[in-house]
Formats: sequence, C-alpha cells, structure tokens
Amino acid sequence: MSVVRLMVLSLLLAAAGVLMSGCGGETFLISKNEEINIGQQAAADFEREHRIERNTQRSRLVDQIGARIAAAAQPPSYPYKFSVVAEDVNNAFALPGGPVYIYAGLMDELRNDPDQIAWVLGHEATHISHQHAIKRIESAMGAQLLIEIALGGGSSGDIAGIVASLALQNYSRDNEYESDRVGARYSAGAGYDPTAGLLVLQKFRELQGRDPSDLEIMFHSHPGNTDRENSLRQYLNANRLYGQHYRGG
Repeated sequence: MSVVRLMVLSLLLAAAGVLMSGCGGETFLISKNEEINIGQQAAADFEREHRIERNTQRSRLVDQIGARIAAAAQPPSYPYKFSVVAEDVNNAFALPGGPVYIYAGLMDELRNDPDQIAWVLGHEATHISHQHAIKRIESAMGAQLLIEIALGGGSSGDIAGIVASLALQNYSRDNEYESDRVGARYSAGAGYDPTAGLLVLQKFRELQGRDPSDLEIMFHSHPGNTDRENSLRQYLNANRLYGQHYRGG
C-alpha cells in the first residue's frame, strides 16, 4: 500500500470513529447496486496484490460450501463470491456486496473441516447481509471530499484500495456477536453443524493464549473469544441448534 493511501486510511479511520460515535441512529445513503460495485472494485484491487487460489482442492471446497451458505443467506440477495487467499494467515474477511475471503492458513488451522469452514463463511456472509461492512465504510467514506483532496482527485482504484483496507479493520462488539449467531444459522440452513462455531472460537482462544501475534482481525477483536463462545452457546440453546460440538444444557 502506498504512503499516500496509508495516510488517507488513517484519516478515514479517525473520521469513522467520530462519525460512528456521534450518531445515535444510522443514515444509510449508499444504494445496493453502489454497494455491490464498491465491493467488486475493492475485490479487484485486493486480488491484484494477493494470490487467489484457483481450481485447487481448497478452492473447490470453499466454492462448494460457499454456494450453500449463499443460498442459506437469502434474502437479501447478494452476488456472493467465496475465495481462498494463498497465504499462511489465520484470517477471513468480507467486502461490501458479496466478496468473502478465507486464508489458506486458517483453513489449515481448521484442518479443512467443512463444518468449521461453513461457520467462518457464514460469519463473514453476515457482515455482508446485515451490511456491517458497508455501513462502517460509509461512515468513513462519507467524508468524500476528504478523500478527493487527500488523493489529489483520486481514482476509483485508489478508493477501492482504501475500501479493502477498511474492511480488514475490527468490527464492533455487537457486529461480531450478530455475525457469530447468524453465521451459525446460515451454516445450519446450509446443512452443516452450527455448533462448529464453538470449536472454532475455542481453537482460537487457545491459539491466542499461545501466540497472540498469530491471530488476525477476525479472532483478535473485542469482545474476547470466551465472551463470544458464551454468546453463541446461548443462541444455540435458544434456537435449539445442536450438533457434534454442543448438545445443549
């Protein structure tokens, strides 16, 4: 990422903090088509800088699971696209309007288990379906004049890169709780074990205890993983979503 883009990103994150803390209600100005277009531009920018696996065993598995998660996540209708980033990183993230990325390192950590991967993809799909990603980005990009001035007129590619960078930042506590819960509902609706989400969070709590630097944004956020486990367990109980990793109680 260029120095200019890093400077703009810092300004945008500061602006987002002010805007989000200063509003009691949400005013959403970006249309769904604009949201999808923004996400596609950001995805193209991200994929220019990172290697995406194509037609590998891992990518085919993610395609298969992702198609079922996308069906379970309707409505609202988004053109979901699930991709594997060929990097040894424990992370996954979503861009506005449909693109979802899971890193090869995270898949290895989950031992390519379809139930665990389905929960992760469902979690990320919730950030799209519930518009967590675009609402946060709109809070920052609402300062559109700031972007244009800082970039000297900026191009769509510059802006797309900033959107992709913003998508990698932490979500709020409420957004994470909601994505954990709805992600379990999506994975259950897709035919996977929704209780695998507990196993994922437990694994990353243990990993965080061993080497916090090895955890990326998805699991290195507040609330802590123990709180997220408790919240998800309550949701599974309330909705009678049981499986191999949790049978109620």
